[in-house]
Amino acid sequence: IMCLVSSPHILGEIPMSSNRKMLKILSLAQIVFAILCFVMASLVFNGTPRVEGDADVLTFLTANLDAVLCTIAAFLTAFCAIDGIKGANRPSALGAHLVVALLAIVASAAACALSPAIQGLSVVCALDAVLAIAAAVFDKKVRAEIDR
Repeated sequence: IMCLVSSPHILGEIPMSSNRKMLKILSLAQIVFAILCFVMASLVFNGTPRVEGDADVLTFLTANLDAVLCTIAAFLTAFCAIDGIKGANRPSALGAHLVVALLAIVASAAACALSPAIQGLSVVCALDAVLAIAAAVFDKKVRAEIDR
C-alpha cells in the first residue's frame, strides 16, 4: 500500500524524462567542474610572481587574464548547474539557464584560448565548455517537452 501512495503517477507528478535526467546529470557534473575551475584559477593566481614597484591590481589581473576568465566561467557554470538542477526537477523553473550556459561557453572558451597549452587550466576550461554546450542542448530538449 505504501508503494502505491508514493508513486509519482498517483500523486499527479510527471515521471522524469530521459532528457530531464540527462540535464540533471550534466548539471551535477558542472558543479564538479565549477569547483575545478575555481581551484585551477586560484593555482594560477598563486603561482604568478608578484610584480614589484608601482604595479596595481589592473596590471596583476591583465597578466592573469586566463585565470580571471576561468573564475568568471566557474561562477557562470555554478549558476548554470543550479538552474539546470532546478529545471530538471521542475522544467518551468529553467529560467535563464540557456543564457547562462551560453555565457559559460564563451567564458570557458576564452579562458581556454588564452591559457598556455601546458597548463591544466586549458583542459579544465575546455571540458567545462563541452559540458555547458551539452547542458544548452538538453535545455532546449527539456523546453520542447514542456511545449508538447
